[in-house]
Amino acid sequence: MSKDATQEEIKKAYRALAKKHHPDRNPGDTKSEDKLKEINQAYEVLGDPEKRRLYDTYGTADTQGIDMGGFGDIFTDFFRSFGFGGFGGFGRRGPSGPPAGQTLRLTIPLTFDEAFFGVEKELAFNRDIHCSTCKGTGAKHGSTPRTCSECRGQGQVMNSYQRGFTRIVTCPTCRGLGEVIDSPCPDCSGRGLQKDRHELKVPIPPGVEDGQAIRVRGGGSAGHRGGPPGDLILVFSVEPHDLFVRRGLHVYMETKIPFSLAVLGGEMEVPTMHGTSKMKVTKGTSSGTVFRMKGKGVHSDDGRQGDQLVRVDIEIPETLSKEQEQYIKQYDNFFN
Repeated sequence: MSKDATQEEIKKAYRALAKKHHPDRNPGDTKSEDKLKEINQAYEVLGDPEKRRLYDTYGTADTQGIDMGGFGDIFTDFFRSFGFGGFGGFGRRGPSGPPAGQTLRLTIPLTFDEAFFGVEKELAFNRDIHCSTCKGTGAKHGSTPRTCSECRGQGQVMNSYQRGFTRIVTCPTCRGLGEVIDSPCPDCSGRGLQKDRHELKVPIPPGVEDGQAIRVRGGGSAGHRGGPPGDLILVFSVEPHDLFVRRGLHVYMETKIPFSLAVLGGEMEVPTMHGTSKMKVTKGTSSGTVFRMKGKGVHSDDGRQGDQLVRVDIEIPETLSKEQEQYIKQYDNFFN
């Protein structure tokens, strides 16, 4: 079956596999139960047009981009039967270890100049770290968490419905952690986490744009039960400039030029982010003409340089002296 399989074809394949591995047909077979979980998770992606698009494009249906572990052969085969490749971004929490912590998102305000030239910012924010007393286990000293008997450590259980359908839900006993703590740590109340005020210096390269984000791996909150930290996503909010507009490495601006300069041509002083520079105006320039000033845009760390593009409008004086009016009339008579 091709990658362009319809939703009806996907649903048909899902029903066949779900029926094959349903517990009623395989009593006492724990492997079939695990396979059915994977089939349901696969269908949650392929059965949803938006998640299917994300998985096909990015290799993950998780919009936060967090690695959720591996998956079994049935799950893989189910995707491959429809031509979906690039696996590795979506799946159940398996034997690879406890889940990663929360990914944090911070907005960093920048002036236009800071975004243009680059800057180093000092950040301070709250995040969770592993409890220093229980080392992240959540259990009181001398005790250890036990595997949840409800989900057998999977963190998920199956709810069966009529017509053979099942749904994977978070285990209500362990709340998805796969473990139960009978004697919680007194300092963290069994969470295994404690609040921490974290300070971080972030070098911001020249040329970042408004809305652009960077990901700091492992910069987020620590995971439950000793799990690794999540990521830190930094989103830049750049203030607008009174004169310039950024588009990639290039800078855009508008300015007015005298009528005489538009007709005769010449040079004029133009402000840039690197200081005032001379711009050559060709003879016979009309309003709306765009001139390019090479190298007056962003100078990125990798050696690339943007330009400054200047759109000119011819300045028409609102009032004229009698002498000036006479010159205009003479000009008009000369060309007509």
